[in-house]
Amino acid sequence: MVNGCKPNTNINEIDRALGELNLAIKNHYEWAGKLLRLELLGGEPDDDLIHIESHKRCHFSYWLAAQAEMDDLQVELISEINRWHEIVHHQARLLINAIIASTVTSELLDDYLKAQQEFIQAIDSYKVYLFSLRNLHDTLTGLPLRQMLYSDFALRRQRCRREDKQLWLLMMDIDRFKRINDTWGHNAGDEVLRSVALTLKAGTRRKEGIYRFGGEEFVMLLEADNEREAARAGARICRYLEQRPIKRNGEEIQVTVTGGLTPILEDESLHEAIGRADKAMYFGKTAGRNRCIVTGPKGEFINVS
Repeated sequence: MVNGCKPNTNINEIDRALGELNLAIKNHYEWAGKLLRLELLGGEPDDDLIHIESHKRCHFSYWLAAQAEMDDLQVELISEINRWHEIVHHQARLLINAIIASTVTSELLDDYLKAQQEFIQAIDSYKVYLFSLRNLHDTLTGLPLRQMLYSDFALRRQRCRREDKQLWLLMMDIDRFKRINDTWGHNAGDEVLRSVALTLKAGTRRKEGIYRFGGEEFVMLLEADNEREAARAGARICRYLEQRPIKRNGEEIQVTVTGGLTPILEDESLHEAIGRADKAMYFGKTAGRNRCIVTGPKGEFINVS
């Protein structure tokens, strides 16, 4: 299962998250159907209806338990779903006991219906969030776009300050991409972009996020304890792509990137850091391509690949 929508997720993971949520909702409608059947036809209620912890026994609770590694907004939205899910089960239990004792009142029924409406509203709010998140992803590569880079930048910077780490930015550009289009055609160019995105995504680690910046450019935000760790991460991701040629119609297309890596200084804007990384990247292009260049403390360029 997809554990929520993790930070720096891709469009396929969002679609899976929506599918799993819809399945959980379907299961909960079936649970509500058992309550209606009991009210209309009588019978013995199941544990997932009357147990004191029935909210932990229904299928929807399995979906809730699987949610992890979410950003702050997702935590808030899921917490609201969880709160109303528990209230729905509590009100259902009160209603069932009243049905059994033939003491149902309009107030009890209204309380249950209100809880059910709030529960559905909380789910709808989360689905709106997921659809909005999906719209911030590139349909070709599945990666988050520049808008998400800017929003994630603020969150990652705050986390680095809390954990006493340094935030770095790696700008990458596919080498000789025009030659790929000229040799194999623009359809092949799109396939290469998709494959590069998947490979770069697969090569990222927990404190790293990859974004499509535009054209054949990609950006990675990474959190590191020091310059040495950041340089190793930048060189690693560039090598990771180089070591995985793209297969197309029985042929292999060797694809490499040139990267420019820079620390994001305290209180500077993301735009300033991008400009510095861009200069380092183009220095790498003129120096031969297929390398990772770090900007030094005095503005010098250092090849770390």
